[in-house]
Amino acid sequence: MTATDVRRRLAGVAAVTGMVDLAVKAAASRWLTVPVELPGLTLRVTHNTGIAFGLGADQPFALVATATGLVVAVLVAAAWRGHLGGPAPAGLVVGGGVANVADRFVGGSVIDVFDLGWWPVFNLADVAIISGFVLLLITSIQRTESADHQRPRTPDSLGDQS
Repeated sequence: MTATDVRRRLAGVAAVTGMVDLAVKAAASRWLTVPVELPGLTLRVTHNTGIAFGLGADQPFALVATATGLVVAVLVAAAWRGHLGGPAPAGLVVGGGVANVADRFVGGSVIDVFDLGWWPVFNLADVAIISGFVLLLITSIQRTESADHQRPRTPDSLGDQS
């Protein structure tokens, strides 16, 4: 697969991820006027003015927006250059990050919808970001294990056989 193919896949996954997240947030904002209780999950619209898990919610908008914008810009650049792993997991991370930053810049906060009761309220972009990082971690571990098995065995790596 060429670098252009990888970038196309990355951009495609990121675009779909971002569009789906922003569509769900828009729909929730429009139609989810009261909380909906489901087994183990409450759907409700909340506005997170902080960073992850509401941390920094008491900080000025400019600081939170700049910090999150810079982090996402670094992730986008790393993914585009191929330093963030495969296109699908990197696209999930980038798409989720861009969607949350766009949401913050448009509305002044990030809309969260899913409440498990025991975890901070979150959105699909958060799910994409975490899923992407988990997939990146898994593929990184698999590559490391694969590289370890492909290394030629030298007398030094076999230990003292005497």
